[in-house]
Amino acid sequence: MVKALSIGLCLLSVISVAFMQPREISVVEMTVAEGNPAIVATDITEVTEPKTKTMTVVATAYCACSKCCGEWADGITASGVKARANHTIAVDRNVIPLGTRILYNGIEYVAEDTGGAIKGNRIDIYFDSHSEALNWGRRTIEIEVIV
Repeated sequence: MVKALSIGLCLLSVISVAFMQPREISVVEMTVAEGNPAIVATDITEVTEPKTKTMTVVATAYCACSKCCGEWADGITASGVKARANHTIAVDRNVIPLGTRILYNGIEYVAEDTGGAIKGNRIDIYFDSHSEALNWGRRTIEIEVIV
């Protein structure tokens, strides 16, 4: 019972360390030396940040109202999910494929929607209200496309 508890505590220790540091443990071995169980992590690799590609785009904004979306004013995107603020963007799928993740201003957005006026290096950022979308206006911004 004591050995099982020791093994469990050692494993818990390795798991805790793995979550506290930006490392990934591929293989864990257990060794017993002089009656003392020890867990040894092998093949530790650094976890790297995602690779990104910088892109300059014209960014406009929209909401799910009929002024912004016309007959498609139900909030359902071209990819079939409900649009969410600080998450959904509309893109030209020939430039940024649906499902692509981008970073802008510390927020990760997902290309989930398209729009008739969204052509080339343009994105449309989803907001919860029409007034927020109008306040955004039209801006030229740099985004990081996660590749």
